Amino acid sequence: MVYEYILNQRKWGDCMTIVQKGIRVRLYPTKEQEVLINKTLGCVRFVYNNALENCKQYYEQTQHFPSGKERSANLVPLKEEYEFLKEVSAVALQQSIRDLDSALNNFFKNRSHFGFPQFKSKHSLKQKQSYRIPHNGGKADILDNKHIKLPKLGKVKTKRFDMPEVYKIFNITIEKTNTGKYYASICVETEVQPLPKTGKQAGFDLGLIDLLIGSDGTRFERPKFNYANKDKLAKEQRKLSKMRTKLERVNANLDECRNYQKQKHKVAKLHEHVANCAKDFNHKLSRKLVEEYDFIAMEDLNVSGLLKNHKLAYSIADVRWSQLVNFIKYKCLWYEKEFKQVDRFYASSKICSCCGTYHKDIVNSLSVREWICPDCGVHHDRDVNAAKNILNQALSVGV
Repeated sequence: MVYEYILNQRKWGDCMTIVQKGIRVRLYPTKEQEVLINKTLGCVRFVYNNALENCKQYYEQTQHFPSGKERSANLVPLKEEYEFLKEVSAVALQQSIRDLDSALNNFFKNRSHFGFPQFKSKHSLKQKQSYRIPHNGGKADILDNKHIKLPKLGKVKTKRFDMPEVYKIFNITIEKTNTGKYYASICVETEVQPLPKTGKQAGFDLGLIDLLIGSDGTRFERPKFNYANKDKLAKEQRKLSKMRTKLERVNANLDECRNYQKQKHKVAKLHEHVANCAKDFNHKLSRKLVEEYDFIAMEDLNVSGLLKNHKLAYSIADVRWSQLVNFIKYKCLWYEKEFKQVDRFYASSKICSCCGTYHKDIVNSLSVREWICPDCGVHHDRDVNAAKNILNQALSVGV
């Protein structure tokens, strides 16, 4: 069965919400396709880095950056100079330059949130190895629930997947993970059914002992994904570090050392397992919250700043607050629920949720888990009180 676009043949349902979502599926390319994917990743990275270097040189000479058209025009002479660029999809190369344009535009629009574009590295474990193909003209398409079509690659086998009844494809991103697996992320526009209203509202305080503490007393225990694999991960990382040190002493090429690559793959696999477990948990928890509450309030924490506290950094990284908050935020938008965040400088833990009095000296340490308000005499659980204040603040102020 070949999927057809039926968006133009049917009106969106009146009670539906139109959203953009990504459908991630595992790819099983042939050996030839695998070689071509890796070539494309390398060429896309080369074109992106070359365009970024030209931008920097252009700025040093003229004190301003070249336009998007000027950057795209440089691709033709670049392909003439480097013949290997002709072996891969031209669409992927053009898209890499558009991605650089987007990165530069984001930087100039909001420098406090977006950093200046960085050069891409083949060996970086933090940077995603990927390239994107727009759907324009059916260059990237879905053939059936087990195959997709990509430029130069042709028909690529995938793990079985299901598409929405009504959808429109925007692009397909091909990604290679650190463990050597291949995935396709299909970006589509589709419709989702809003969730039924429950009439419930709650504020939530993010914590390290309990992951979430609700203003209604609900608590969600913090899963310890990193701690469960801590010893094993530390042992394998020490092995990898020792092997790297020995090989660098003799100036060996790390890419050609099979034992080093095997150990590197083992460490990457452990990291991937932890990340997948955390992502699965956060998806399920965020869905549960959005189903149960019509209004959700949370604090806007500066996670990157909190990670500078070396005593708490490991625990903070383990809970993945940012990922959970982002999941709740977009699901509220999808399913027509309301989500608000209070200012990160709001002292939710030091204010009595009953009388509103600010107590700086009483709740001045994380070790104080319970306290009694000297003004109204109410006994408070630190986290539940903070969650109540977050809810009250979100309801009273249009955050």
